[in-house]
Amino acid sequence: MNEIMLREIQDQPAALESASVDLRRQVRELDLGPPPRKVILTGSGDSIIAGTALESLYRRSLSAEVRAISSMESSRYEPFDQETLVVAVSVSGGVARTIEAVLRARAQGARALAVVARPGSRLAEAAGAQLLMPEPLTRHTPHSRDYTQTLLALAILLERLAATRFEQLDRWPEATRDVLDRAFAELPGWVDDSPQTIFLGAGPDRATARYGALKFWEGGAMRAIWDELEEFAHGSQLMASPGQSAVLIAGKEAHGRAEEFLAGLARMEISARLVIDQPPRSPERFVVPDLGGAAWMPLVSCLPLQVLTYLTVQRRGIDLSIEMGGVPYGRLYGEMHVQWTKHSTIDADPNPG
Repeated sequence: MNEIMLREIQDQPAALESASVDLRRQVRELDLGPPPRKVILTGSGDSIIAGTALESLYRRSLSAEVRAISSMESSRYEPFDQETLVVAVSVSGGVARTIEAVLRARAQGARALAVVARPGSRLAEAAGAQLLMPEPLTRHTPHSRDYTQTLLALAILLERLAATRFEQLDRWPEATRDVLDRAFAELPGWVDDSPQTIFLGAGPDRATARYGALKFWEGGAMRAIWDELEEFAHGSQLMASPGQSAVLIAGKEAHGRAEEFLAGLARMEISARLVIDQPPRSPERFVVPDLGGAAWMPLVSCLPLQVLTYLTVQRRGIDLSIEMGGVPYGRLYGEMHVQWTKHSTIDADPNPG
């Protein structure tokens, strides 16, 4: 199973190249109606992380109000109207809360689009329109290719909404190839037996920090936490202990602030590494290409975290073919995940409460 994770990671440059052609064709054929006044990006897990990662790019590109919110918030709390477009993301297309969000939104007059990777999904049926990504290679390893495909689908949808073409997307496959090659060469030195890894990010890469922690959780329940870079100084540093590791994701806007943290982390006996978008490189600093500023950095900053997860899984001897890497409670926790996310009751009441 670990070989499938490696294949998923390495397949991304080719997958991005091929999928971009088909996704652009699909987007051209979509009937999205008049320009929306509000765009809601919603989902759970990796799906809402991807939406949050691109929220800044959406806001920069559209005059509409843009919000990335969880499927729970959009299904129970968010008001909708006829000028709202709900972009509901779910690789499986079967997540109960995301389906519920679409049902509520459409009942209140909003338009909806499902971004999914499985044809004939319940989410696509509820939305009445879909943008279909390539099907996953597997859903039993820390998700890598599915995540970048979701970023790609959302970015190509934005091209349509903003009536533009992003040349950054054309450069992304080759940049991905370069980042992955260097990550496999440079990141073995980042792998350790730390009892907990702390992922911190700033701006759009706050989402990338969350993504990094989630990959560690998926990789055999490896201990990790995440927070916004600045907020780490306001409370979550109390969750850190000597002997742990930290990965700080910070583009040029936050790079200086991230560097200010290093001396304090060293005093706390926490090994710190940085993912940045400007030189110089060093054993503790991995440099990703600048595709066009902070709003674009999540497309490449997620890649070294995928590689770090794989290398750490390998170092710790975790077998991903076993539920949650073989931890004693893995099967039970896996069953609860399915029950809570796929078998939960869907409340179609457009005005709950």
